[in-house]
Amino acid sequence: MNRIMKINKIKNSGMTLPELILAILMLTSFTGIAVMVTQYTARFFQPLNESAKNDSSDMLSANFKINNTFDSIIDFLSEPGIDKNEIKTMAQKCTQTPSIDWGIPSIDRIPRGYTICIKAALLESNYLNLANGDGKPGIYILYSKPISGGVSVSATPIRRIFCRPKPFCKS
Repeated sequence: MNRIMKINKIKNSGMTLPELILAILMLTSFTGIAVMVTQYTARFFQPLNESAKNDSSDMLSANFKINNTFDSIIDFLSEPGIDKNEIKTMAQKCTQTPSIDWGIPSIDRIPRGYTICIKAALLESNYLNLANGDGKPGIYILYSKPISGGVSVSATPIRRIFCRPKPFCKS
């Protein structure tokens, strides 16, 4: 009976050589695959155009800079003191530097590869008609377009619609 009750202890002295080699191969293959997947996915988070090192050129920062420039241009052009004929002359040419070409203060941090244009969607009435309540304010489209000519992964057009003169626009 003592023989049956006696528990045999298994002496475990570690892995054998084939088990050790198999474990090392599995570890290196897992690590290699993890590194390859990480490198592949990291390509999608890098800037899309690395040619311009001093100008950050990923699409998110380009959109941010263009929208900030749009904000400053719209704040200036929405004022009633700006004549609608000045905006008509601005609409004749697109620019990369609005403060120089259009003569208006703006942030001017437009990324390379974009131009800013303005177009009148609905022309505004004369200021006297607006003041009397007979006229209508104008609707304008401020947009940026890639110089390369088309939409690509690294460049997309941006539009902003605004009303002017601001005191006559309804919220």
